Amino acid sequence: KQWYQRRVAITAGNDVLADLFKVRRQNSAMMNQNNPFLPFEDSAPLCELMKKKDASLFVFGSHNKKRPHNLVFGRTFDGKILDMIEFGVTNFKKLSQFKSTKVPLGAKPCLIFNGDVFEKFPDWGIIQNFFCDFFCTTKTSSINLQGLEYVISISAVEPDNLLIRSYEVNMKKSGADSPYVELVEIGVSLDLKLRRSQFAPADIRKHALKVPKAAKIGKTKNITHDMAGTKLATVHMTKQNIQEMPQSKMKGSSKKREAKVEGAVKKAKVEKVESSPDVEEEAMETS
Repeated sequence: KQWYQRRVAITAGNDVLADLFKVRRQNSAMMNQNNPFLPFEDSAPLCELMKKKDASLFVFGSHNKKRPHNLVFGRTFDGKILDMIEFGVTNFKKLSQFKSTKVPLGAKPCLIFNGDVFEKFPDWGIIQNFFCDFFCTTKTSSINLQGLEYVISISAVEPDNLLIRSYEVNMKKSGADSPYVELVEIGVSLDLKLRRSQFAPADIRKHALKVPKAAKIGKTKNITHDMAGTKLATVHMTKQNIQEMPQSKMKGSSKKREAKVEGAVKKAKVEKVESSPDVEEEAMETS
């Protein structure tokens, strides 16, 4: 869960927070009150507010003469600040400035990171990991090509510049097996400049990345899942001799029952033949 907070009234910062909230509105909350927070100087009030809102990711907007149009992205672990990255907004386009269709609610974006800066410097690798947590709520092991509707491109440009662009994926017929893919920009469109960063020590980060045993999903042999999520299992059995297997016979086809039925039918016929002369004599006497 994420929440967005602004400290003072600003033009660019408010619009950025509002558009980020619209993109992540399914699992986020917008805070409109002004709070005199200084995340890098004193993070205790911010942590208390995040505990109250039950949130682990945040975006804090502020504006002053020294740091105009300021955005602080951060995440917490165990009620304490884990990472904080401060950016300055240098260029921004509102969602209302794009005429294309909007992304449906709950659509999972495909993240594309451009630039070798993410691999060269460890700090930029942490920034890459943060935006993966920020824009993607769940991890997927496979992708359906027809379900790919939303792409977020994050490009690192030296020195210390970050470009965020969002695109809608339109697939058209190409006359081949793979469709022709057209990207249409829909926003968010952000140009950011890195100002400050605060990352957790290696031991705290290792503890934060540790997965509990209860949350680990162990591999089970011979069990798979189909596209609908149904569990399918394969059972291996030894070879069986069908001829030696005991077979149960139906009561309707037993020989004893057939003999009893035939005997009852014959007995009924004999009684009918024996009783017919007596019936004729009684009829003559009455006449």
